[in-house]
Amino acid sequence: KGARIISCLLKLFVQNVPDPPGQPYLTGFTSRSVNLTWTPRLDNHHSPVLHYVIHVRIGENEKWEAATGVMTPDNRTSFQLIGLQPFTIYSFRLIAVNAIGASLPSKESFPMITLQEVPNGKPTITGHQYENSTVVRVQWAPPLKETIHGEFLGYLIKYKQREKDEPEKELKVLANVQECFIKDLKPFTQYLVSVQIRNPVGFGPAAVVAVMTDEGVPSAPRNLTIVNIGDNSINLRWESPEFANGIIKEYAVHLYNIGLNETELRTVYDPQPIKQYTVSKLKPFSVYKIWVQAYNRKHAGNLSNPVEAQTDVQGPSAPYIINLTCSATDTLFIQWERPTTYYNNIDYYFVSYRSEKSHDFEEIELIAGPDKRDYEITNLTENTLYEVKVQAASRSIIQNALLVRGDYSQSRKVILQSFVTPNIVDNGLSASIVAAVICASFALILAILTIILWRKYFQAAYYYLDDPPSQTRGSSPQFSETYDESEYASVPVSLWSKHVQDLHADSDIGFSREYEAIQSTMDVDLSCEYSQMMENKNKNRYVNIVAYDHTRVVLKPLNGQKKSAIDYINANYIDGYCKPRAYIGTQGPLPSTFDDYWRMIWEQRVCIVVMITNLIERGRRKCDLYWPKEGVETYGIIQVKILQEVVMATYTLRTFQIRNTKVKKVYKMI
Repeated sequence: KGARIISCLLKLFVQNVPDPPGQPYLTGFTSRSVNLTWTPRLDNHHSPVLHYVIHVRIGENEKWEAATGVMTPDNRTSFQLIGLQPFTIYSFRLIAVNAIGASLPSKESFPMITLQEVPNGKPTITGHQYENSTVVRVQWAPPLKETIHGEFLGYLIKYKQREKDEPEKELKVLANVQECFIKDLKPFTQYLVSVQIRNPVGFGPAAVVAVMTDEGVPSAPRNLTIVNIGDNSINLRWESPEFANGIIKEYAVHLYNIGLNETELRTVYDPQPIKQYTVSKLKPFSVYKIWVQAYNRKHAGNLSNPVEAQTDVQGPSAPYIINLTCSATDTLFIQWERPTTYYNNIDYYFVSYRSEKSHDFEEIELIAGPDKRDYEITNLTENTLYEVKVQAASRSIIQNALLVRGDYSQSRKVILQSFVTPNIVDNGLSASIVAAVICASFALILAILTIILWRKYFQAAYYYLDDPPSQTRGSSPQFSETYDESEYASVPVSLWSKHVQDLHADSDIGFSREYEAIQSTMDVDLSCEYSQMMENKNKNRYVNIVAYDHTRVVLKPLNGQKKSAIDYINANYIDGYCKPRAYIGTQGPLPSTFDDYWRMIWEQRVCIVVMITNLIERGRRKCDLYWPKEGVETYGIIQVKILQEVVMATYTLRTFQIRNTKVKKVYKMI
């Protein structure tokens, strides 16, 4: 009863997480930071906001990075966010946090882009190589996108020669290009090439590579000059090309012989900055035009400016002594033929001689003239053996005072005696060959006399004529009973050479007169019936040059054959001095008479044959080749082997070995 009621007023505060903060706004930004501000909510749900968490989103459609938000140090409503990437789109939102927990995220800010800055990424060089001697190619890969830090405008290419302090040259290429061809470079030169990325703010760090162009064409060698000239050589000097454009490996020397219109190439393998080289094995007394060209490992260079030079003369070949005569008891007469080979002119002759008691030669200098090819050596000692030789010389065209001497002739020896045979000794020939040559000379003279006689009575010699009228076989020829020898006295052997020279005067008129004298002593109505027989006509080379019956050579019959069928050959015996049938005069064999000819050689025991005609004269065949050019040939029953062939200035000496295949005997002939 009477209870007392006590009343009390209680206030209940219900706490909760904060409401979302206001939308964040940007008050400023750089390439790597942004200033944010926002408004707090008035109702904090009886729990003050302790701090805020800033969520960052990169790009416009990417996910929020809620787990990695940035927490403010307190409940301030502005904050500078750092550590951003340049030239990147960002969005921001906030979460308020009190003692109860975190609010829902605020409305996101408007997207923003951080500012651009200089790139810090550089391309990666993936390849480089030369395309040719003036172009190189460089390839690269772009850097990471996040290192570009701005709008990617492309690449900047810089290059310069490595060894030269010179300004760099630049090329700009677009962002989608990943290789570049650098042109107009110098051959075989090293360059430094750098590649940078660029944006509107600037250029990133450079990726640098050393590249080298290929070898190019060398320029021409410089200062080609002639140092010295010889008879078969020219000494050259030159400097290396100004632009080698590579490594010079060798030089080529181009030679052009103007006179012969011939070109030649010489290679020089030892390249030096200043090169001296002797071109050898050239032709004497010849004008050459010369160039030099450099070679590197890949290219032939340009030709140098040409030079011209004429090689000097070379010594003449050996003269040939044709006469060495004792013209008096103390005098030798020597005569020689001009050398077959000489250059420009023969200006001097040198006659050298010595006695058998002297070791050294005495030398006589003679000025050469058009017909000066003989000399008399005087003041000699009688009954003494002398050795004589001749040498020719030409004046140098390089050094006018220099005489270029040639080869000596073959030495000749003679015993100085009065009214004796000139004793000419050829050291290179045996006594048998010398004797053979002397016999051949007599046979040659007799053959020449025979030819002149034939020409006197047959004006169309060496042409095929109609068959002459058949002659009846008569008796032996009738010789004149009278022959006056007073007009043609004996000729001493020592004067024989001069006698023959006199006969050659006035177109050989002396020979003609002697033949007329011989012809006047005999009846010319000589029979030649064997030559006119039908079976023998094809054995005559010419129808008007026949074998007289009374002196014809009769071949011996072969076993099993009739005599009349095979005994004829167009050949006649010729008497010698106090010796009948000392020689045989015969025509040049026909192919059909080769066998008969060699059989006659065997049967008549011929050891020397003098051939006084060429195979071809004035375009007409005068004789056929009836001997083997080399080795062995068999003509019928006769086997012929050539042993030696010696070619002289005016004749050729051949030595044969012949053998009858039916017998064992073998002998040699010349």
